[in-house]
Amino acid sequence: MCYGYGCKKIQQVSLNTEQWSRIDALFSPPAANAHQERQQIALAIAEMERLVGPITDTQNDLPGTFKAFFISKRQQMDCVDEAKNSTTYLKLFQQRGLIRLHRAVHRINRGFFFNGWPHTSAAIQEIKNKQGFAVDSWFHKNGMPPEIIPIKLWYSGWSPPVAE
Repeated sequence: MCYGYGCKKIQQVSLNTEQWSRIDALFSPPAANAHQERQQIALAIAEMERLVGPITDTQNDLPGTFKAFFISKRQQMDCVDEAKNSTTYLKLFQQRGLIRLHRAVHRINRGFFFNGWPHTSAAIQEIKNKQGFAVDSWFHKNGMPPEIIPIKLWYSGWSPPVAE
């Protein structure tokens, strides 16, 4: 896992059998449709953050980047950290056969100062219709489900209506 703003710190993390059982249970029964699977993915990423947070000392990660600007960056993650970690989780879910209707794809980026602050997110693609979705955990504190929204909407500069 990475943290410390821009993945400055990287730490190898392993889950035990009981912890993986908690993740596996979130995908049981298997989703009947892609919308349900996205809901399962959101809950599983939140659970991964709750499991990994105490190991990496990022359990108190606050939403966004600037709210925590004056606290220890060691415990805080920016969007690059969040996107990298969420992408790792998605790939692990795929390897375990938990995700059947989506696949993890490359991280996505928006804004480059000219049209907003730069921002990065994990992403998935629905296998059946190739529709892409941002999987963005940066908007919420550690352990909360990420926002999973159509990539086109995310690129428009979207953010949740109510920030934490």
